[in-house]
Amino acid sequence: MRENQSLIWDETFPSLLLKGKGTTAFLHGQTTADILGRKELDRIFMSCWLSTKGALKALLEIRLSDDMAEIAIICGEPNSIKDGFESVIFPADKVKLEAITPIRRRQEINNINSWKQSNFSWINNNNLILEGINNYKKATKDELEVWKIRQGIPSFGKEINGENNPYELGLADTINLDKGCYLGQEAMAKFFRSKSLKHQLRYWEAYGENDNFKMGKKFFNTNKNEEYKKNIGVVTSSLSFDDNFFSGLALIKKNFLDQKFCFSENGDSITIKKPISFTNPF
Repeated sequence: MRENQSLIWDETFPSLLLKGKGTTAFLHGQTTADILGRKELDRIFMSCWLSTKGALKALLEIRLSDDMAEIAIICGEPNSIKDGFESVIFPADKVKLEAITPIRRRQEINNINSWKQSNFSWINNNNLILEGINNYKKATKDELEVWKIRQGIPSFGKEINGENNPYELGLADTINLDKGCYLGQEAMAKFFRSKSLKHQLRYWEAYGENDNFKMGKKFFNTNKNEEYKKNIGVVTSSLSFDDNFFSGLALIKKNFLDQKFCFSENGDSITIKKPISFTNPF
């Protein structure tokens, strides 16, 4: 996708349905959004589901209606979320959970604006024609993969690995610190108070050989074999192209976040940028 080109992101996501009078209270205690403070029904908003230690387990979109909430799982493992919710639902919660038909989501995208700041739609009718975006070409699977990397959208099993928290992954705008108790709230409050994170997510580009940019490969501050050569980060996602060009995501240590360049283990030069949709943590 060219920098100024717009395409259509059209993808179907696993989804869950919560029903019952206790729906909003239950979600309020399980996710990072201020669910009880959401007065506008049928508006879709983003939230995170965390571990007790504050690690991101899933990125969700939620639509509330009367005594009901539809949940689209944008990133995360559906069965883990379903099992996690069911394990803490009690009769007093007045909530029932079920899996429903996957939700089709459609949005205009480009490499200039954050995906979190542009309009999108959940489509209930697959034959529905959406006014205003039908003149754009639908992104291919490969185009979408490249775009998601550039945006910094985390992937399950990569950036979402049971360790990284939303502040590190650029999702600070999904965290509400004033809503009261929720799963992972104490850990998030501690991160915010200390203003100290081990690393942050960054987008990278490089030319070189495939073995130098696989997941788990380390980046260094210099390509010289000297004492001050330091490991500054690790690859979490990687895409390869025909001309030996690579791009991906990496977790860069806090002391090296201002660096614009780093090096592979074999000395390949790597450009580092903040992902388009990354929201600063503090």
